[in-house]
Parts: sequence; structure tokens; C-alpha cells
Amino acid sequence: MPSWFDRFGEEWATSGLTDDPTNAQANAGWAFIGQAPPTVEQFNSMFQWSDNKDNWLFGQIGNVISSAGMVPDPNDPLQLLKAIQGKLKIKLTANYTIWCDAVNGNDSNLGTQNSPFRTIQKAIDWSLESLEPARNWVYIQLKPGTYEPFSMIVPWNGGILVQGDSANQRSYLIKNTNGVCISAKFGGFINVQGLSVEAAGNDTDYNPNGTGMSAFSGGYVSFKDISFGPCSNVHMWAGNGGQVAAVSPISYTIYGGARSHMNASVAGVATNVGCTVTIQNNPAFTVGFVYAVAGGYMQTWNSVYTGTATGKHAWLDSNAVINTGNIAPDTHYPGNSPSSITRGAMYI
Repeated sequence: MPSWFDRFGEEWATSGLTDDPTNAQANAGWAFIGQAPPTVEQFNSMFQWSDNKDNWLFGQIGNVISSAGMVPDPNDPLQLLKAIQGKLKIKLTANYTIWCDAVNGNDSNLGTQNSPFRTIQKAIDWSLESLEPARNWVYIQLKPGTYEPFSMIVPWNGGILVQGDSANQRSYLIKNTNGVCISAKFGGFINVQGLSVEAAGNDTDYNPNGTGMSAFSGGYVSFKDISFGPCSNVHMWAGNGGQVAAVSPISYTIYGGARSHMNASVAGVATNVGCTVTIQNNPAFTVGFVYAVAGGYMQTWNSVYTGTATGKHAWLDSNAVINTGNIAPDTHYPGNSPSSITRGAMYI
């Protein structure tokens, strides 16, 4: 005995004539033609099958369409396809650009040049959720403005580059009033260029507030053409196996002070090799221009620093190593106080 579900793909009365009933007749069922033959119950059963099939299908389709944030539209034959495609990741075959505008953007937008997101974090999250990079790059292109902080905390099968304008870095500011501007953790990898960072906040254990860039627990931040502004803690910090690295050869600028410009700790690696660093405004570094501690590693050989700064040239402690190309820190780094090298730390 078949059920209504068994007749999917079949259509009633394909070889017979049809005459559409009125709404009143449809509501009454086949009672309007009398009781015999066939019986009202047989006709009603037949059309209940049809209605059950339609309702089951419409329920499936309607739920997919609704989950995509749309209202079912009988005049849009592509609506279900659009809803399904909205659930699938877009596989990239070339590099892809997403736009952000801190002034006029909206995180409900599409991320295009004419419909930009507002925050960089939205662009990153959308990329992770919606794109299969297939080893291609996503360029997050900023329009001038002041942006909220962002982070990358998962590995990804592609690259993400957040970029402003290398010739006009100060017009693209990443600012955090109580935290880190740019961070990578847990295998996350992020690239930045053509922008500036400023950060504030009280530093606490394992929570490096007031830091421009940080990479911890296997995270990696690479940068070029950056301007480092005032930071209450550190301009860049690599700790717990994370890496922060300048993409050599480059030039970048320091226009504000911090506790230190570079910090490497607990197997973190901070790299600034072959760079030309311009220092403006005679900033103060209250711990030292560079600070390496607890097995951190820092490499700054072949880098040139122009301009002046106050504070220790370097502070090396607890088996940390700094590779200066075997140049004494007091000669290599800016500052106006002698370096401290204690408890097994060294420069090479």
C-alpha cells in the first residue's frame, strides 16, 4: 500500500482534464460534487497526500531559505540556490580583496569596495567562515580611519594581509585603549602593512595590554611599512613560541615610546633583520629599547636605527639571546643608558 511519501516525482491526473476549483470549493473538499462515486473520503485522502508532499517539501525548502536570512519568495526561482550557495564556502582560484571602512562601513555589508565592512575583525571572521583559500591570499584593504583591534587565532590554508597605504601609514590607525592592537595565537598567521598602531592598558601576567603587536602560543605576525606610536607596554612582543617578524628589507618608523620596542620571552622569536628604522620625537623606553627574557630570542642583525631615544639600549635576562651580528647592544640600539645583561643572557 503506497503512502504519500512514495509518490515523490509523480503528478496526479497527468492524463486527465483539470478544472481548478474556487477557494470555497477547495476549502470544502470534494463534497461539492456529491457523495458517490467516488467518495468524498477518497478524494480528500488523495489530496491530503498531495498536500502532505507539498508541505513536507516546502518545510525543507523554507527552512533552508529562512536560515539564510531570506523570506520565501514565489517569484524568485533561484532563491533556494542562493540560500544553498550562501552556506557553502567560496573556493578561491586567485587572490581576493575585502574592503573595510572604519568611518562609513557596516559589518552587515558585503565587504566589497562599494559595500565595505566596518571592522577588520569582521573581514577576518568572514574569510574564515566563507572562503576556502586553496593557498591563495585574502587582501583586507582599509580605507583611511581609526580601526578597532583584531586577532587571528586559528591556522588557515591561505594568507591574510591587512593593508592601508605604505606611503601614508598614519592615516590607517589600529588603536586599542585597553589591550593589544594586532595579535596572533594558536597557529594563527597574520600579515600587516601600511598602517600604524597605538595601544594603552595595564600590563598583567599573560595578558599583554598596551601592546602594538603580539604573537603567542605558535601565532605569527609579520609586518612591513609600519609606524609604531605610543604604547603603554610594548610595540611588538613575541612570547610562548610565537613570532613577530619584519619582512626584510624594509623601513619603518617609531614615533612614540613604550616600555620597550621589541620584547622576546619564553621561546618567543622577535625578528627585525636588514631593516631601516627611523625614530622620531626622541621617545622614551622605560625598560629598554629591546628586552629579551626567559629564553626569548631576538635577531636584529644588519638593521640600522636613525634618530634618538631615551632609556637602556637593551635589557637581556634569564638565558635570552639577541643576535646583533656580534655588535654590542650599546652600539647597535638607540638609547642613553647602558644595557643590562644578566643571568646567562647574551648577545651574539
